[in-house]
Amino acid sequence: MKPTVDALSSLTRTCGAALAFTMLFAACGRSYLWPGFDTTLSGGDGGSAGNGNGGDEGGNGGADAGGSANGGSANGGSANGGSANGGSANGGSGGTGGAVPCVLDADCDDGDFCTTNTCDGASCSVAFKDADADGVVDLACGGGDCNDLNPNVHPGLAENCTDAADNDCNGVADCFDPACALAPKCGCVPLPSGENCTNGKDEDCDTTVDCNDADCIGTPACGCAANELGNCADGIDDDCDGPTDCADSDCFGEAICQCQSQPEICGNSADEDCDLLIDCADKDCQGTSSCLCFPPGVPETCANATDDDCDKKVDCGDPDCAASVSCKSCMQEICDNGKDDDCDNAIDCADDACAFAAVCQPTQEKCNNSLDDDNDGLVDCADPECAANPTCAALQEYCNTAKLISATGKFTGDTTGYDGENMGACGGGAGEAVFYFVLSQPARVHLDSKGTSFDSVLYVRHGACKAGPELVCDDDSGGQQWAASIDFTILYPGTYFVFLDGFTIDPNFGPNEGPFVLNVEIEPNPQETSVARCSDKIDNDGDVYVDCADPGCKTVGSCLLCDKGQAPAAEFGVAKCTDLRDNDCDGLTDGADSDCDASPFASALEDCDGTDDNDNGVIDDFSCRCASDGDCLPGELCYTHTIHSCGVPCSQFFGNICPAIEVGTGCSMATNQCEF
Repeated sequence: MKPTVDALSSLTRTCGAALAFTMLFAACGRSYLWPGFDTTLSGGDGGSAGNGNGGDEGGNGGADAGGSANGGSANGGSANGGSANGGSANGGSGGTGGAVPCVLDADCDDGDFCTTNTCDGASCSVAFKDADADGVVDLACGGGDCNDLNPNVHPGLAENCTDAADNDCNGVADCFDPACALAPKCGCVPLPSGENCTNGKDEDCDTTVDCNDADCIGTPACGCAANELGNCADGIDDDCDGPTDCADSDCFGEAICQCQSQPEICGNSADEDCDLLIDCADKDCQGTSSCLCFPPGVPETCANATDDDCDKKVDCGDPDCAASVSCKSCMQEICDNGKDDDCDNAIDCADDACAFAAVCQPTQEKCNNSLDDDNDGLVDCADPECAANPTCAALQEYCNTAKLISATGKFTGDTTGYDGENMGACGGGAGEAVFYFVLSQPARVHLDSKGTSFDSVLYVRHGACKAGPELVCDDDSGGQQWAASIDFTILYPGTYFVFLDGFTIDPNFGPNEGPFVLNVEIEPNPQETSVARCSDKIDNDGDVYVDCADPGCKTVGSCLLCDKGQAPAAEFGVAKCTDLRDNDCDGLTDGADSDCDASPFASALEDCDGTDDNDNGVIDDFSCRCASDGDCLPGELCYTHTIHSCGVPCSQFFGNICPAIEVGTGCSMATNQCEF
């Protein structure tokens, strides 16, 4: 019988952001960093030659070695500005500056993602981005480090088979790396004590280490400021006193906190919460009556603060209203006046029209200010730059901040105000909480949302959070009002993403959101030895063998000598699929057995018989089920990381065969199989 088979994968959250960052810098006209990149900030220029009342003042000193006590040279320009004495009796004074004082690394931030700014004692220094100090520059900045938050990861390192990380940067980690094929143990088990922030190790298996781990940022081990002032929107407890940003009393008087505390009023053409977005453009208005539209809608009315035609554009922000009398006051956007001049519900730098304005140049993303600081279209926690931010990690609102499920347990939170980035096949129009777990061995898995306060759905994707195939979606099978429930009799080793989502956005009551409960049961290595499990047509123990074909079932119940007086065997490979016997005693013989007709794309045309039945130049077309390479013809391998079928190495195909094998995968040169 054909078992349920899923693709295998390893989690590579950090490396996935590299392309986005590379594109960002290209968009800003920055083609490279290396040649001539000055890693010190010079002092200011000295005063010009004096004339009459002396020269101009010397420029301000830099933040590092370039300046000294009074900027420029020793005292700005020369001794006293201008020429030696400013050209006349009263030369311009030297610029103030020199080394900028600092307490935290954040005090030295220059807004450039590809530089590392550190506070060395009392002054700032800058270098190419190497956040984990392993001597290899971040892949996103032209280096080779595929995980710059872990010093135990970069090209040239040997694979550690038990730390969850892709140590050698070959695209696969732990059990999925060929280097671990003979390892006595693989897969990472988090320590109950959690992350130790000072020992260079990853105790919690999240692939980030020490002060790059969200669990360590904002703790004494990683440095504390005297107070939170000046850092009230970074998502970090800078002074290590517990409250973060605007929740800290140090920030109560800050303008950004006074503004963010104001709720957005949806439909009054004003920006109350200072995120530069108005009404339906503001995510806080998601689900409100004026911003909901049910296709196909009706023609846009241009002065009712409602998206009538379902194009997510309201009133004068909708091109349909360009000629409306109500929109005559709209004009070209001015990018620094705090107004929505062009009536598209976006103010200043939040408006696409200001993308290249001088006042809107990208800076490093702050993770809790509701603004897209780096102009990549992603705000705060939705931005991969914020993946390790403590505030974002706690929310687990997006794929890049998914929470690790390390074992059986109960997980709680609150989705109020969350974005709706993902949606399942059975629902999920509201915001969701995102989790993931990594199996290094087969397991039975149960998930449910019993105890959740709203109408919830659960769905699971395999291998990749956004692009991975959805395995199942459930709405109301939990046995309690609104609860969802999912049972996997078996899941094969790999990475799985779990979404606890709100079913919909109600036109009268808004989005399904609020406090949630996710209950998880993971039973590793279940057994297939009982009469019930040896006759249920399921691969209960995850070894790919089903019922009588499983070594644990050969002598159990009706499996005993069931193949015409002989012990049963798996119907794997060309020999077993062409011998006219029902080897596995499932009632099906050779090509009629799904084990001999296993191709995900050519099952109607090709059987496992060692010939090219459909004349496409590929023998069998992945039709032969397998548990290992030994089940395959010479020159083929068993695609154990996806479909458990035999095929030639993926690198030998012209083009990319992997999307046909498993959605979201690509050919790995390390394994010659399809990997996420």
